Amino acid sequence: MLAALVIYTQTAGAQDLPIPDPVSPAPAGAPADFQRYNAPVESPAYTAPLPMGAPASSAAPAVYAAPPIAPVVTPPGKIGSGRRGTEGELAGNRLPDTLPISPAVAAPADSAVEQAIGGAIGAVGPGDTLGINIMGTGGGQVRATVDADGRVVVPMLGQVPASGLNPSTLARRIEQGLRSKGYMTDPQVAIEVLTLRSRIVSVLGQVARPGRYPIEGRLSVLELLAMAGGATNGAADVATLVRRAGGGNDRINLYVGNRQSPSQTVQDTELRPGDVVFVPEAPRFYVYGEVGKPGAYPIEPGLNVMRALALAGGLTPRASDSRIDLNRSDALTGAVTGKRVTLTDAVQPGDVIHVNERFF
Repeated sequence: MLAALVIYTQTAGAQDLPIPDPVSPAPAGAPADFQRYNAPVESPAYTAPLPMGAPASSAAPAVYAAPPIAPVVTPPGKIGSGRRGTEGELAGNRLPDTLPISPAVAAPADSAVEQAIGGAIGAVGPGDTLGINIMGTGGGQVRATVDADGRVVVPMLGQVPASGLNPSTLARRIEQGLRSKGYMTDPQVAIEVLTLRSRIVSVLGQVARPGRYPIEGRLSVLELLAMAGGATNGAADVATLVRRAGGGNDRINLYVGNRQSPSQTVQDTELRPGDVVFVPEAPRFYVYGEVGKPGAYPIEPGLNVMRALALAGGLTPRASDSRIDLNRSDALTGAVTGKRVTLTDAVQPGDVIHVNERFF
């Protein structure tokens, strides 16, 4: 069998050669390119054992070269192309065992994350429900509510001040308490805010969904109005922000729309826990008499009598376009004055328009 193998390797073409084991010497008679690709290296010799049953003096033992101990050679091209290289050479440089983490992409601490996202987690306060997970021997999970004094009950520690702290800071404080009292050597605490009751704002008045909304991160007046479904068609451009301050309430008027005042710049401000935003009805005028849809309508910029009548469904067949009366009350005295108006006269908030019936 060995002779047959030698004859095959001497007569076979280079393209028919089997792919050699990368750590074995090239067979005798292999092409020059093949030998150059995987040539053996010098190594200690060893003596091959005699075949079974052969007499001890039958022949001198053959001496073979030990298989070379060399790095795996990975040819980037076809065998015989002359291209060769080790894994490190192909990569350009040997990769380090561990890759350093660039400070620019290193994961920031919990508090830094909260600051970076604008305090999305925020500080907890009375009424908030927390999920506290203490990991380690003797730990466990518990739901706790911050009481009116700003404290939360933690297993093994009892009452712990929590109001005004963000979850990561409170978790570190609990870890420190467990460690200092000897309950745990290396505690790991994770805190999740399950329900928010302390960071609540309210929106009332002419919005689609009035109610109470939690502050998650930073929240502005316009963002709150968007959460509430936006202002209704009859809403005023000016909203009132009511904020507790110094034992009383401060009132701040903000332009949150410009339907009645197109030249007015829309205003916005950041909300605080406990703020109340009230969106009143837009100033209105009233139309009665011989019109299609008598009623109250919001004031529009540059509104005149003709436009007011159009909003009210126009004149009926019995209406007289020359007998239109307007009643206006004085803002200071409340006195009401009436006058006959034309279609081009201006209409002000609170005006009452009455369209009389024609005589014939």
